[in-house]
Amino acid sequence: MKITTVAFDLGNVLVKVDHRRFCRGLGRLAGQNPEEIYAAVFETDLEPAFDTGRISSREFYRQVQARVGVALPYADFELLWNDIFAPMADMEGVLARLQGRYPLFLLSNTNPLHFEYIQEHFSHLLRPFRGFILSYRVGSRKPEAGIYQALIRRAGHPAERILYLDALPPPVEAARGQGLTAWPFTTPGDLQQRLDRHGLW
Repeated sequence: MKITTVAFDLGNVLVKVDHRRFCRGLGRLAGQNPEEIYAAVFETDLEPAFDTGRISSREFYRQVQARVGVALPYADFELLWNDIFAPMADMEGVLARLQGRYPLFLLSNTNPLHFEYIQEHFSHLLRPFRGFILSYRVGSRKPEAGIYQALIRRAGHPAERILYLDALPPPVEAARGQGLTAWPFTTPGDLQQRLDRHGLW
């Protein structure tokens, strides 16, 4: 395979993500079950608007409170919103090895609050990356074409020579639709084996 660049998703690739942890925490404060919180925040236009930079962090906070019917200080909301991440074992070693062979890029559907938290608490995972393609900065989120095209422009290589890794099937298929070489991510060990089979490890 003539791969010249490798791009990673963030959630459940570099770090574990559990959005329902936020829903459980906010649900306890609002007297609602986590599924009601999930529907109000993640199954409406609210999260996409935040992820693509159409609303600010403060406006997102205000709208979540209004939709859920709870009042809490912004600092407490921020703690709940960011309390969804956990380390992904062995990924630091994978990045360190690949960094010596390829330019690495991060491509993620994310928002300012989450990415600032990642920068503060998982900075060691971000150091190997040459650039960040973030939905709230480019105004497009997976599986939309715009975020993948932003990666292709930033990488400066033909799309088929960029390997993109994502934990979810729809973004993988969308990446392939934009000409990228894209694989589903399951575990660090599986990724190492697959890279090795293709002579990329």
